[in-house]
Amino acid sequence: MRRALFAVLLAAALGMFAWTLRRFTRMILAGRPDGRLDHPEARLDSVLRYFFGQKKVIEKTTIPAKRWPRFVSAMGSKYHFLIFWGFIFITVGTVETIVGGLFPAFTWQRLLGHTVGQALTGIIDAFSLAVLLLVGFAFFRRIVLQPRLIPMSRDAAAILSAIGLLMLTYFGMRRLDGPSAQACWWAHVVILLAFLNYLLYSKHSHILAALPNIYFRKLGQRGVLPKLNMEADDIAATGVVQGWKDFTWKSLLDGFACTECARCTNNCPAYNTGKPLSPMQVIHDVRDDLRTRMPDRGPLDTLLDRFQHGAGAAADTEQPLIGGRTSEDVLWACTTCGACQEVCPVFIDHPEKIIQMRQNLVMVQEKVPPDLARAFTNLERNGNPWGIGADKRMDWADGLGVPTLDDKPDAEYLLWVGCAGAYDDRIKKQTRALVEVMREGGVDFAVLGLEEGCTGDPARRSGNEMLYQMQAQQNVETMNTKKVKKVITACPHCLHTIKNEYPQLGGNFEVRHHTQLMRELVAEGKIEIDRDADGAKKTGAPGKLTFHDPCYLGRWNGEYDAPRAVLDALPGGPGDRQELPRNKEQGFCCGAGGGRMWMEEKIGTRVNHNRTDEILASGAETVATACPFCTIMLRDGVQDRNAGERVQVLNVSELLAKSMKRKKQIDAAQAAPQPPPT
Repeated sequence: MRRALFAVLLAAALGMFAWTLRRFTRMILAGRPDGRLDHPEARLDSVLRYFFGQKKVIEKTTIPAKRWPRFVSAMGSKYHFLIFWGFIFITVGTVETIVGGLFPAFTWQRLLGHTVGQALTGIIDAFSLAVLLLVGFAFFRRIVLQPRLIPMSRDAAAILSAIGLLMLTYFGMRRLDGPSAQACWWAHVVILLAFLNYLLYSKHSHILAALPNIYFRKLGQRGVLPKLNMEADDIAATGVVQGWKDFTWKSLLDGFACTECARCTNNCPAYNTGKPLSPMQVIHDVRDDLRTRMPDRGPLDTLLDRFQHGAGAAADTEQPLIGGRTSEDVLWACTTCGACQEVCPVFIDHPEKIIQMRQNLVMVQEKVPPDLARAFTNLERNGNPWGIGADKRMDWADGLGVPTLDDKPDAEYLLWVGCAGAYDDRIKKQTRALVEVMREGGVDFAVLGLEEGCTGDPARRSGNEMLYQMQAQQNVETMNTKKVKKVITACPHCLHTIKNEYPQLGGNFEVRHHTQLMRELVAEGKIEIDRDADGAKKTGAPGKLTFHDPCYLGRWNGEYDAPRAVLDALPGGPGDRQELPRNKEQGFCCGAGGGRMWMEEKIGTRVNHNRTDEILASGAETVATACPFCTIMLRDGVQDRNAGERVQVLNVSELLAKSMKRKKQIDAAQAAPQPPPT
C-alpha cells in the first residue's frame, strides 16, 4: 500500500515539475536567439570551475552588514560553499530515499557493498548535519547580522525551513524506529517533492538554472554590445528591447540563475553613493516582467505572488518594464563599470541589459536627460561631446610637429588621441607627454588630425546606438581608407570601442593601450629612467604614489599589470607605490563611464567623492591614472575636498615623461670625457 501511494505521489509531483519546467523553458526560449554552443570544452571547464568548484563564490568580496560586518564578509561565501557541497552529497541520499520508496530492498550498501555503502552513508550523514547547522546560521545571519540586501523574506524563510525540515526528517527516518520512522519518511518525501515544485517560483530557482547559465556564459571578450540593425524599416526589427521577449533567451535565463547573493548591488558604485540602482533588482525586474505576463498565468501564480510578497500583491501587466518597473533614474545611474558582472558567481551580464533598456528610452521613448541631450547634439555637430569646434582638434599639438597620416602614410602606429586628449586643457598635457614618450622610445607614429572623430563610446553606452554607428562607421571608413593596421589609444574607452566593437562595422585593427606600449619601451630599454639623487623630484611624485584602475582598462579588458609595471620602474621603485583598498578587479569607479561624464549627479553623493575619500585616507600624495575620464573626475574630487595642494592627479604618461632621460642627456653623457682608470 505504501509503495502504491508513494508511486502516485511521486508521479504527480514529477509530472507537475515537468509541466512547470516546460512552462518556464518555453518562456525563456521565447526570447531572441543567442548562439552559445561554441567551444564546448571551455564551457565544460567553466562548469567544473565555477559550478562545482564554486570559484566565484569563494572569492573575497565586500558584504556590508549592520552587525559584525567583517564576520559576515568572511563567512558569507564559505557557508554557501559548504551548503552547495552538502546538497551534492544529500542528493545522493535523496536518490536512495526515492528509489527505496519504490523498491524497498534498494540501499547503497547492498548496491556498493557493505564497506563502501557504509562509508557513503557516513558522509551523507555528516553533510546533512553540516547543512542543518548552516541553515541555523543562515537564520541567524539574516535576522541578527542582517547583511545588506539579504533580508529574511517569506520566500527565504520558506526555503530555509524546508531545508532544515528535510535534514531533521532525514535523521528521524534513519535513527528512529517503527511509526516514528515511517512518519519521518513520509514527511521527508512530501517536503522534498513540494520543495522541488516550488523551486522555479522561488529565489532558489538558481539551483536548477545556475549550471546552464554558467555553461552558456559569454566566452572571450567582455562588454561587447550587440549591434542593432539601424537600417530596419520598423523599430521592432532593429533589435531595440521593448519588453521581456526582446531580450535574448540567455538574458532571460539570467533572472532564474540569480542567487540573490546581492554581491552585484553591494559592489555597485551607484548604489553605494545613494542612487536607486540595484543591479540585482534590474535582473529581477526582467524576470518578474516575464512571470507577470505569462499567457497561461493561473490561480497558482497569484497564490504564490501573495505568499511571497503579501496579500496586496498582484501581477501588474499594465506597468511597462522600461521606465516603469525599472525606472528611468535607475537606468541613468549606471556607470557601466562592470563591478556587478565581475563579482557575479553565475556570470549574469547586468550592464548589457541596462544599456539595452537605455536604448529604448533614447530611441523609442525619446526620454533623454537634458545634459546628456546636449552631449548628443555636440557629437552630431562637432564630433565630440564637449561641443568644441572640430577645426580645433589638433590645437593640442601646437609646436610639437606631430605628423598626420597624410604626412606620414606608412607610419607603424596610428595614435588615437581621443576627444578628451584633444579638447580638455588638463588632458592635453597628458597627450603631449605621451607624444614625448613615444618619440623618445623611437615609436613610428602619426595621427588622423582633423579627420579623427569621437569613437562613439559615450553615445553607445548612453543608449544612442544610431549616433554611435554614425560616428563609428565614419571612423572605420577613414581608418580603412588610410590602411591603418595598428592603433595606440590614450583612453581605455577608445581602446575598448576600437578594439572590440569596431569589428562589427568592418574595422579590424591591432589596438593597444598607451600603458602597454610604455611598459614595452621601458622593458626593452628604449626608455631609460633617470635615477639621479633628485629623480623622485623629477617625477613630480614625492612620497607615496598610488594607482587608480580605470574600469575599461581593467575589468573590461583585463589589463592591470602594464600601468603598474611602468610606475614601478620610476625612481623610488615599487616601494613608493601602494595599492588602494579597492583595487584591480575590485577597483571603484571614478563615476564617468556610461555617459555619466556629461550628466550631473542629482541623487545621493558623487561617485568621484567616494573614490577621492578613499585616496585621501590612504595618505597618497600622487594618484596615477591611465584614463582621461579618471583624471578629470579624480582631479575634481581632490579639488572639491580642498586637497589640491597636497595630492596631485597625473597620468602614467606624465610620470614617465618627467622621469625618463632624454636622448640629448644620454648623448651628452656618452660624449663626455671619461676619467682615466685608477
